[in-house]
Amino acid sequence: MTKLEWNLQEIFANNQSFYDEINNVKQLLKNIKKYESVELDSNLLLILLDKKWKIKEISNNILIYGSLMYYKNVTDDECIKLKRVAETFNNEVNTALKFIDRKILDLGFEKVSKFIVENPKLEIYKLSLNNLFRLEKHIQSVTINQKIKENNNIINEQLSIYDNLLRDIEYGSINVGGKEVKITSSNFAKYISSRDRDTRHQTYYVVNTAFQKEKDNFSNLLNKIYGCRIENSILGKYNSVLEKILFEENINPQIINKLIKSVNKNLNLIRKYIKMKSDLLGIKKPHLYDIGAPLDNNLKIKYSLKEAKEIILKALKPLGQEYIEVVKILFDGHIDAELNENKYQSLTFSWHTYSFMNFRGAYVDLKNMIHEIGHIVNYYLSKQEQPFIYEDSTIFVGETASIVNEILLNRYLYKNANTEEEKIFYLSKEIENYISSVFKQTMYTEFENDLYKIKTSSELTSEILCERYITILKRYYGTHIVYDQIANVEWTRLGHLYRWSYYPYKYATGLLIASVVVNSLVDRKSLSKEDYIKFLSAGSSQYSLELLKILNIDLVNTNIIESGFHVMTEDLKELQNILSLSKK
Repeated sequence: MTKLEWNLQEIFANNQSFYDEINNVKQLLKNIKKYESVELDSNLLLILLDKKWKIKEISNNILIYGSLMYYKNVTDDECIKLKRVAETFNNEVNTALKFIDRKILDLGFEKVSKFIVENPKLEIYKLSLNNLFRLEKHIQSVTINQKIKENNNIINEQLSIYDNLLRDIEYGSINVGGKEVKITSSNFAKYISSRDRDTRHQTYYVVNTAFQKEKDNFSNLLNKIYGCRIENSILGKYNSVLEKILFEENINPQIINKLIKSVNKNLNLIRKYIKMKSDLLGIKKPHLYDIGAPLDNNLKIKYSLKEAKEIILKALKPLGQEYIEVVKILFDGHIDAELNENKYQSLTFSWHTYSFMNFRGAYVDLKNMIHEIGHIVNYYLSKQEQPFIYEDSTIFVGETASIVNEILLNRYLYKNANTEEEKIFYLSKEIENYISSVFKQTMYTEFENDLYKIKTSSELTSEILCERYITILKRYYGTHIVYDQIANVEWTRLGHLYRWSYYPYKYATGLLIASVVVNSLVDRKSLSKEDYIKFLSAGSSQYSLELLKILNIDLVNTNIIESGFHVMTEDLKELQNILSLSKK
């Protein structure tokens, strides 16, 4: 294929094949039901698990095909139907297979362990079975599960209200070059990072003012959502929401504490950059809305899709020929980047070995593409080496795979920059990636921690939320920034606070881990390309923290998180050198 478009015929030849496979799985579900009343031995357990995961694999293909067809053409009624049918059927499959876990738990850990010894072919399921029993103590009675389900329904109702609230907020208008421009969720990022300071100022104020008017509604939503999450953690026999989230992923809580401690220890880096940037821009008293101003000296850098592919292949060369060959394979039918008005417009994602974006030629598009390639190469390699049950990587592995690529891209672009202005631009992009991915995401994690503590004993009023947010904001950014009063409502715009529990820290650890990987793989050469490929090929065949040890990374017992700041520290030194030379 010459164009960067999906070839979904690799999954199903056509829509009829999609529907035929659904009927096939329905028959497989009927057949597997007979095991509900069968007493299991080691051989029957193997047969049952093989059947279960075969059904889940086919069901997953159905879900992927139906969903991707929709994102490819959101205007087509048939594509809309495919997504709805796929999601509904996937839920039906998961419900129909639930009896298997219950049946295994009823056997007991000792008996299942004995079966694994008796039948070595069960060894492939050992991690999955151990995890099932690890979570068993948090599996509750029908009555308690019903209450948890009711709380989840309340959370979903509140999220629907949240979505409607976001949809209906009128951001207001600003004046740009004598013309009135209406600010929307689609163009907000463009105007808040404008080269023109007055445009940034106006954008910041109209958006935050619009959200300020709804701050009580946002605090009411958080009260109900957080109340339900706290109650669910108690019902599930967890000490906190954080413990519940980390236990599900088998993550040691020490990592969160280490991250927060390390970030707070390195706050001087973010403050140093803000000072350097404001001096470069000629701003004596920078405000929060100045942080996103571009250091591009009005550069007009654009990339065609052909140029993007060439740059990516060159940038990823340090990962070795095996990695490059996989990227070339995925360029053919696994990346949908062409502009098309029928596509979903405001989304970039990867699923399975397929990436989706709308490539418009800007630096951010190039960065997004190489990031998503990291995800799908990871999945492709895991799929080659792992059975379906383990082929999808863990969060830690997936984020490391994608962010390593981002760092290598910036290194390549910086090394091949033709002017000082370009070098400053690429350095600033990498530094600001640290600010947004490490510092800000850790700040959000601290803030979220604070909110759960408050909610255990009192209500989350908008006044308390505003006061706590501006306090942590000032602690992170320091005294060089001017804090407008309207800044205290920024928490209303943090979507992750409503939608997920403790998600932002994964961006921070992902970038810090990736920094260590690049440093050891490319600079110190203490990590081999073969070990990196082995890491990417491991899927979820081990828990995240164990998989990282393939890269000689022990997040719990070392100062790896602290050493992850090495790249940003060196970037700041390099930026300082360039600025010093330019003054001579």
